[in-house]
Amino acid sequence: MEIFRSYSDYWLRRGKAVTKEIKTPAASRGWGRTGRLRYLRKLSPILCGLIFPTNLLEAANHWGSAHGPLDGRNLHTPYISWFSFPANSATPLPFGTIRAGTALYFLNEFVTKGFNADDYSSIADSGKLSAYEQDELILIDYESTVVEFSFDWQAFNSWRFSADWRMHFRYGGFFDQVIEWWHGIFGFPNAGREYFDNYRSYWSIRSEKQWQASGSIPGAGDVDLQALWSFWSNSELFLAAVFAFKLPTGRSDLRYGSGFPDIGMALLLDWYPRDRWGFYLNTGIVIPLAGEGRSMIQVIPAVEFRMIPDISILTQLNIQSTPFIGEMPFTHKLFGRVNHFTLPQTSIKIGFKGHVGRFGWQAYVEEDILTWEGPDILFHLGVTWSFQTSSPKTVVPEKEKSPVETP
Repeated sequence: MEIFRSYSDYWLRRGKAVTKEIKTPAASRGWGRTGRLRYLRKLSPILCGLIFPTNLLEAANHWGSAHGPLDGRNLHTPYISWFSFPANSATPLPFGTIRAGTALYFLNEFVTKGFNADDYSSIADSGKLSAYEQDELILIDYESTVVEFSFDWQAFNSWRFSADWRMHFRYGGFFDQVIEWWHGIFGFPNAGREYFDNYRSYWSIRSEKQWQASGSIPGAGDVDLQALWSFWSNSELFLAAVFAFKLPTGRSDLRYGSGFPDIGMALLLDWYPRDRWGFYLNTGIVIPLAGEGRSMIQVIPAVEFRMIPDISILTQLNIQSTPFIGEMPFTHKLFGRVNHFTLPQTSIKIGFKGHVGRFGWQAYVEEDILTWEGPDILFHLGVTWSFQTSSPKTVVPEKEKSPVETP
């Protein structure tokens, strides 16, 4: 509300100034007190357009610090078995900060072989494919809830260490009809899901190396370890490098893990050109040390705008090459005839991130509407709690202080 009070005070002062500047006698031009007010009222839309953006920029210094990009893993089925970088900030946390968090993911997956509904008489008769036809055409059809636990420690001024672990629950679901309705509202394609029975749990992916799996049993995921080195900064720009190692603790029989370790390396860039804006870019490579997966390139751009001191709105992309090539061809509306799991993932995330004291939170929705190589839809809710174990060893100049909130 501070910005609106500031704007109102300015407008009142400006109104008085304009009134005093009128030198022509009121009687000679038909001006009285009412006339002046009417004149100011006519000018108010123009003055609003000129003054309000200026006041926004002037008040920006009091609108809080950046919250950083949206955290969250790539949980699309073909990628679960391997490590993927979450979006991260190159800006270090305050020295000695420990941050513990938990997150809940809910996602719905649906992928079929390419087919033409007009070729199946069962659709004309009942509106659905027969049970046999559904089994022949389906590749992925399930819902999943994933619980994640995370830990971050800013052990040194420039080094932060992190660990994450997830528990996966896969099941038939209860949101199929809701998602069909959601797609209908925005005109998104349903990818033929309306021709399949709802609330089923099934997946069978065949690749060029016969990668396949199915089942709906809960299982543990891998443990991801990361070390982040913030190696350069000035008042607006921060650079960092990340080194990652995946411990293969996930159940490989259910494809919650590959059964082998992965390593990863990434470069991070944070740019704060204005106090309410943050721009982020993460670029990395993931290398499986053994098994069937291929090396993957990952790019994560994000834009943050701080709406109020404690809440930001963000838009973010996850662009990632596939860990394998599927053997099932289909016709993509934009890219023509390709195999499943050949195109890179291009998921978009739109969400909010904020803090209340030591508690941080974020919520976002994710969907891939370009290459269709991401979750059909994913909802994420995460919370963190931070505290500081020790004070910095050196005094940081005011202009170099971190623009990122601790939570």
